[in-house]
Amino acid sequence: MKNLRANLRVQLRGLRLNQQINGKWYTPFNILAFYLPVLANYITIHFSGSVITALTEGRSFWACFRYVLISAGLVFAVFLVRRFIMRATMDMNWTAWYRREMYMTRKALSLDFAQTENPEISAMLGKAENNSQTYNGLAHQPILIRSIAVSLLSVVTATGMSSGMLTARGDTSQGGVLQWVNSPLFAALFVLFVVLLILLSVWGNDARSKHRFEGHQLLGKLHMVRRYYERRVLNESGSGEDIRLFRERPLIAEELENGISAVSRRAAAINLRAGSTFGMITAVVTAVIGGAVYLFVGLKALSGAFGPGKVVEYYGVMTAMISAFSDLALQLGMMRSNRRFLEEDLAFFDLHSEMKNGTRSVEGIDPQNVEFAFHDVSFRYPGSEPLVLDHLNLTIRTGERLAVVGRNGSGKSTMIKLLCRLYDPTEGSITVNGVDIREFDYAEYLKLFGVVFQDFTLLSFTVAENVAASETYDEDKVMRCLDTAGVGERVRRMPKGVRQCVTKLYEEDGEDLSGGEAQKVAIARALYKDAPFVILDEPTAALDPKSEAEIYARFNDMTGGRTAVYISHRMSSCRFCDRIAVFADGKVVEQGTHASLLGENGAYAALWNAQAQHYTQ
Repeated sequence: MKNLRANLRVQLRGLRLNQQINGKWYTPFNILAFYLPVLANYITIHFSGSVITALTEGRSFWACFRYVLISAGLVFAVFLVRRFIMRATMDMNWTAWYRREMYMTRKALSLDFAQTENPEISAMLGKAENNSQTYNGLAHQPILIRSIAVSLLSVVTATGMSSGMLTARGDTSQGGVLQWVNSPLFAALFVLFVVLLILLSVWGNDARSKHRFEGHQLLGKLHMVRRYYERRVLNESGSGEDIRLFRERPLIAEELENGISAVSRRAAAINLRAGSTFGMITAVVTAVIGGAVYLFVGLKALSGAFGPGKVVEYYGVMTAMISAFSDLALQLGMMRSNRRFLEEDLAFFDLHSEMKNGTRSVEGIDPQNVEFAFHDVSFRYPGSEPLVLDHLNLTIRTGERLAVVGRNGSGKSTMIKLLCRLYDPTEGSITVNGVDIREFDYAEYLKLFGVVFQDFTLLSFTVAENVAASETYDEDKVMRCLDTAGVGERVRRMPKGVRQCVTKLYEEDGEDLSGGEAQKVAIARALYKDAPFVILDEPTAALDPKSEAEIYARFNDMTGGRTAVYISHRMSSCRFCDRIAVFADGKVVEQGTHASLLGENGAYAALWNAQAQHYTQ
């Protein structure tokens, strides 16, 4: 009973979530649309028996024909109603998958950045995506509820129509088996026998569903691997050149065979064994119930309980009932199995942002008087032991151009991620004008920053939408930002200008930008935001030397009077900055101007001389 209540709670939660995704009328309309043909079948069965009864009783042609007309009229009315209902459900059914995918995407985007990089949460997302694509869990629940509801309605209808069969009594003077047929005990034993067989069928389907879940669990583990190959390895624009140049196809083929195909075959074998072993139980039970029904109805008819017309009707009704019971047993077993998938989906949708979201607004902050400060900040990534930042202390003042340099892994980009609250410090705090940044509303706080990350992304939308990060934009402002970033002329040469789609993924006439051009568009996006604080994380990494020089020359114009943090591996790019902070082992080990740091002959001078040596060579 406890397990039944738990299962019911899970199903109700899934139903409520499906209602949010598909609308409250989605399930009722689908149930009605699929039950109406069943009802039409029962109408036909009933009036077929009535016609035979009328014929055997010698009634007139018009009396028989009246039953035909009534049957045809009712069936026509049922299908007419169904046609109108199907019009409402067709669109919902066609778009259900897209609505579910959109809902899942919105949920993923609502999570903290730190959560999206958590392997456990990534695995939860992978399972939810796999369930959606294989129609398990949340995706399968509406189909199961519809099928179970239709089967139950069919059983109820058949029970009402066949109730007279159990109570009808024939000639009680007959002896032998026919005398037993008229006994209420015989009817009770018949019902008990059928119920026990149905329970056996439910058990068989439940066992088969458990094995089916094991098979799908194997496939679920493959989803993350398959998604990696689909999105990264098999993406022609992303890795096609490397695969061919380094002849990696045999390696990939072997990995696909061992890592995906072999496991898929194992999962298929599990499902096949379960279907052949436990599926046989349902087939045998259905056959036995059918034989018992035919025997019961035949004996009742022989005893004189009812005539040929009722025999036809009861046979038809009981056959439909047996089919409904068989389907009900199958669907109940599948629902029990689907509960495990449903719990995986609900676990993902139960995730919520763990980041503290304050209430302060940034409206009162003067852009000309902003000071960010790191106070003894330490940080380690989730699931990792070593500190990436180790008691970092750093102040960023209004209007200055700060260059942050250091070797790979020194903590430069991590510092920016903490400043933008993509992560919260493990220890210490970060303040804006003395106020802990965790006290600000997160959406409000982000208004302070225009950022170009090293691994930026342009979406397959228009150039203007990428720059404005919105469907609505100021076209003149978009062009000014593109010009400032040095990519304006390239956009003007496009057939549709700023309305040209980036990449050919969705538009045949889309424009594929080079790495440097895309990076300049990303810089334009940071400028369009008009944020008082500009962060450029390796902004020239994909640029050629000429374009890089242009960015440096235009840097003051790009940032205007705004505070700017410039992260770079190239020491030559630091000379135009007001201050340079040198990172090593998660700490600031040196600060000063280019000239003063060279004079100290410390970490910065070592980095400079190492690169200068390569330049001279």
